[in-house]
Amino acid sequence: MHIVFKVLIPIVYPLFSMGTQFLVLPYSSQELTLGSHASNSSLTPSNPALYSGFENKPQFYCDRGVWYGESTIAQFGCNLKSNNSVKHIGLKYSGINDLELRNEVPQNNPLSNFSSFGLSFDLGMSVDREKHKLGFLFSFIHFGIFTEESKGIGINLGYAYQLNKDFQIGFALQNLGIMSSLNSKKPTLPKRLLLGLSKKINFNKYSNNIMSSYEWNSLNNKSKFNIGNSFQWNRLKIYSGFSFTKEVLEISVGSGLMIGRYTIDYGIRIGSQGIGIPQIISLRVLLP
Repeated sequence: MHIVFKVLIPIVYPLFSMGTQFLVLPYSSQELTLGSHASNSSLTPSNPALYSGFENKPQFYCDRGVWYGESTIAQFGCNLKSNNSVKHIGLKYSGINDLELRNEVPQNNPLSNFSSFGLSFDLGMSVDREKHKLGFLFSFIHFGIFTEESKGIGINLGYAYQLNKDFQIGFALQNLGIMSSLNSKKPTLPKRLLLGLSKKINFNKYSNNIMSSYEWNSLNNKSKFNIGNSFQWNRLKIYSGFSFTKEVLEISVGSGLMIGRYTIDYGIRIGSQGIGIPQIISLRVLLP
């Protein structure tokens, strides 16, 4: 007896958000469109050294979308900046339903249907020391499939250096940790290395941030290159990105609108895999 998924595609990394790979999925519209970059600041950056926030004012975020293979992805949390540090708390969720359990012998109806999920409760902090920025993130991880579950802890470390007012470089190492056994086998966390460079271009009311990153994932042992561009004019934001490996090409676009204390972003990604179109909508709220 074995498990047959709703969609059977031999591209394991982008499709199966379950297992520990759910930890490296993009959970915000900004990351979905721009890519995962070690030199880009945000509320939920790939580099924990680059958490952003407003001085002494909590900023709440909430994201909801779908990933390849109709997986649901969502996150929410809050950042608080005080003096030269930013504190972060958040929760990530990824899940997929309508998985089917079947015998090896073909049959019309499955023996049962079940779901798979991944949860990560995150606590992080970044510190700004003039041109140097340091950060860490602790993740308490819980995921399950069918009747099996696993729990563990992961650690992300990051560093960024401001070369000048326009150029910034960054380095991040994600998912150093351990998991409990799943069906007599201990899952491996997807260790990920990110190296990146970004450049800001400001002109009157226009601002532009160009970024590029190299990414390596230990579970699939593949390299990935990400290029992103964030453009802002007054209250309007426009995002675009391009990423590629030896097998896969992906193009992404998105936009955002700032309305007072609120910011709403939306992004989509189109990949050469042909297994769906990931999309995420994001809400940012600056609390009093």
